Amino acid sequence: RIWKMDDPAAAQQPERVQTKRLLALDFTKLPEDSLGDILKSADLRVRMKAQFELVKRGDKGAEIFKQNLSQKNYQLARVNSIWGVSQLARKDKKYASILLPYLKDGDAEIRAQAAKWLGDIKYKEGARAFVPLLKDTNSRVRFFAAEALGRVEYEPAIQPIIQMLRENNDADAYLRHAGCLALARIGKAEPVVALASDSSRALRIAAVVALRRMRSAGIATFLKDKDEYIVTEAARGINDDLSITWALSPLGDLLKTTTFTNEALIRRAINANVRVGSSEAMQNLINYALNAKHPSEMRGEALASLSTWARPSVLDRVDGRFRGEVVRDSAQLINKTTDLFIGLLDSKEKEVRLGAVKAIDHLHIQKGSQRLLSLLRNDTDSDVKIAALKGLAGMPNPYIEQAIRTALSSADKNVRVTGIDLITELNIPKPLMAGLLSQVIKTKTTEEKQAAIVTLGNLPLVNTNQIFDSLLTQMANGKLSHDLYFEVGEALDSTHAADLIAKYRSATGKMSGDTLTASFAGSLYGGDERNGRRIFFRNQSAQCIRCHSYDDIGGNAGPKLNGIATRLPREKLLEALINPSARISPGYGVVTLQMKDGKIVSGIADSENEKSITLKTGENKTESVSKDKIAKRTNAASSMPEMRNILSKKEIRDVVSFLTTLK
Repeated sequence: RIWKMDDPAAAQQPERVQTKRLLALDFTKLPEDSLGDILKSADLRVRMKAQFELVKRGDKGAEIFKQNLSQKNYQLARVNSIWGVSQLARKDKKYASILLPYLKDGDAEIRAQAAKWLGDIKYKEGARAFVPLLKDTNSRVRFFAAEALGRVEYEPAIQPIIQMLRENNDADAYLRHAGCLALARIGKAEPVVALASDSSRALRIAAVVALRRMRSAGIATFLKDKDEYIVTEAARGINDDLSITWALSPLGDLLKTTTFTNEALIRRAINANVRVGSSEAMQNLINYALNAKHPSEMRGEALASLSTWARPSVLDRVDGRFRGEVVRDSAQLINKTTDLFIGLLDSKEKEVRLGAVKAIDHLHIQKGSQRLLSLLRNDTDSDVKIAALKGLAGMPNPYIEQAIRTALSSADKNVRVTGIDLITELNIPKPLMAGLLSQVIKTKTTEEKQAAIVTLGNLPLVNTNQIFDSLLTQMANGKLSHDLYFEVGEALDSTHAADLIAKYRSATGKMSGDTLTASFAGSLYGGDERNGRRIFFRNQSAQCIRCHSYDDIGGNAGPKLNGIATRLPREKLLEALINPSARISPGYGVVTLQMKDGKIVSGIADSENEKSITLKTGENKTESVSKDKIAKRTNAASSMPEMRNILSKKEIRDVVSFLTTLK
């Protein structure tokens, strides 16, 4: 949205009248002296227009810039003159010398601007003059002097820049940035690496940042620092972005020596070993996973990394950057890790057991099948049990039928649901399987019923037709729980049974007034509000939080969602997601009304009731219109994208469930 802010009472002020007149002039017809006077205007647009015209006039324009630079009463005219001279100097370096004396000007801003633009045009002849400015009393001058020295790659300035960083002592982040960038652009790594032994923490941090920009292997020296923050920053520099690949080995070896435990560092050290891919790197991960003194989550990450050793993801495990395909021989990995993974199934740490189970599953280590079955029966954690069940289902073994039957009789609902999802793996006749699922639909919890219905869709239609027909009849008569509508539709799509699908559409169509909403009827109930919350706050495609806010988090381009469940029923929440233009929230949409007397009224809908609608039609103006006087109403399209084009029906169902909790 674009907003205009103005003070109508000030429209006739002399300054505004003068500015309007100047902006309307054809500057190409004005003499140089007049353009020089216009450079003293208080309005940037006017000054810029004069500046660009003077630049076109070459030497004549340069003389006007010199005149304005020599006066001291109009600072902004001097600034625009510096800009103009730098434009001229891009075409001919002879003009740049005009600015050199102003590096010593009494006005700090003029010194800063001269340094900035001489650096911007890479005026190497001025390099020596930039160095004294690193000790200027004004921080902007120091900033632009350092930046200029980097742009001209002036090697003699390395030590003065380091001294500036030392004196700054990390107090000014802008100065640290300018110094690091300058050192990186100069590109001499040796004096920067030498700072690893310096007592100044600020200098060592700056050195790591500069070496990261240079992509210098010397950054590995800082992995031995006593400061955890510096070591972690060095690890980020080595692993992240384009990486410093020739420093990955020292980062991986850090797992053998470091006493630091923070996740950012350890994840990168683990990942470095995966990327290096040597036998020594594999052993680093094995040793780390075996050591019970290390954090359990990171031991689990080491196990997960080992499980992908033969074919690591093409995306980096830490920052998601594309690294390319890597294929390694899995025989050595399986030989060295089979006993490790099986042994860690007895760990007291959940994360370690879970990592070991997933590794056995991923590598299809059949030797661990019996231990997985034991975990399924006896482990106290639901996630571990589910992982063990999936592991057994994912590889050939003689225990799969025992595992699924064990899961179906588990006291843990989540384990039972997973067992239902895998019931087709049972070696029993399909009619008996359909009967078991039918019994689940009649007697179990909602989550189990949902899983059973989806699984039915994977069985031959001859065994499930009667069950689906019964479910559809219950739907049509309003006797089936709304929480199951989505699963029924999903299962029927799997069967490709045209008659059953038509019956489903007919049943959902009766519940909704339009075809679009009917097609999403299954998304009204039965969603996972926790997943809906994750989608709302984190989904990068939907980006709900970018426009809407909840509590103090989010944007303001759309209405705040606190209390939305008390204002809108579930059906309207769904409609707002799949067809946001159907209803625009008050204060967020433009409405055009064609009145019966021919008048057109347009504005932002401020409020509305059964009898009237109030529009904001201008600055501090509102107009209330009686609905019986309206011939036609047109709502502008909502700026919110239709989520049906971004999220799946299941995800939309989860978001609806989350929104219904916002009371």
